[in-house]
Amino acid sequence: MNVLSRNKVLATGIALILLTNVIVIGGALYNRSGEPDAVVTLSERELTLYDWNRKENSGLSLLLNWHGYAYDTYDTRRWLNHEKMVELGFDLPDKKDRAALRQYARKQLPRPVWVVLEFDGATYREVLQDAEKKFLEEQQLYSHEPDSATQKARLQDAAQNLQWVRVSDSRLYVIDAGRDPEQLRQRYPDRAHFIVAAGVVRLDYDYYGGGREEISGYIPEVSVTHIHVAHEQRAVFDALPDRHYIDDGSGYARSFNPRFRVRLAWGRRYEPWIVNVEKFSN
Repeated sequence: MNVLSRNKVLATGIALILLTNVIVIGGALYNRSGEPDAVVTLSERELTLYDWNRKENSGLSLLLNWHGYAYDTYDTRRWLNHEKMVELGFDLPDKKDRAALRQYARKQLPRPVWVVLEFDGATYREVLQDAEKKFLEEQQLYSHEPDSATQKARLQDAAQNLQWVRVSDSRLYVIDAGRDPEQLRQRYPDRAHFIVAAGVVRLDYDYYGGGREEISGYIPEVSVTHIHVAHEQRAVFDALPDRHYIDDGSGYARSFNPRFRVRLAWGRRYEPWIVNVEKFSN
């Protein structure tokens, strides 16, 4: 390759890099222009420090934690049912044709949708109430069998789960999905507790035994779950104490006290950015 050709390749490469940067920066500026679509204050319960090393001056991001998988603590199949999947654009066979449903579910690729994330609302309170109810039930059973190692373990598991849900677990839940983000926003106007974001829905085929089978869906992915921390915001995270895990007497404590809160805004492209970061005083 002669000098002229090398210069052309170099110039083309530089031009592509500049063009990419212009597109990225332009998209970010457009996303942040005007009034945000939502502004929500989350804590370490909903945001995990990703690839964080306070000794290195490398990039830092926050990983958004949310509930939306089938078989999770919160089961989206309750509302992502046959009728909802049709509403989202799936051309499902008749419910009675189980063989056709199975074959259809196996062949379908995931589809882009818009999802609604509810923060610290009715869904979280329902999950918390379920955990409290489960603990009380196991406590009652253990009172009748205080010498049972099995019952003691079940009570301990219920107590650990209750503490996890009450203190440390994410309060962010996918509660709805649609094909139009503006319609979803009209349905959920509270911009401090409901986030509209791009996501993906997949079909799921469930067999319950006794001949009962049905089609449903789940949300495997929400867009922009890694949120960039700007250099000027990093000092708060670098000054954090080590995470304190709560001793529940089991020898395996997973619950923790959140160390920070982050105010996030979602813009015109329904993508988030950090407004400010604060450290908890406790």
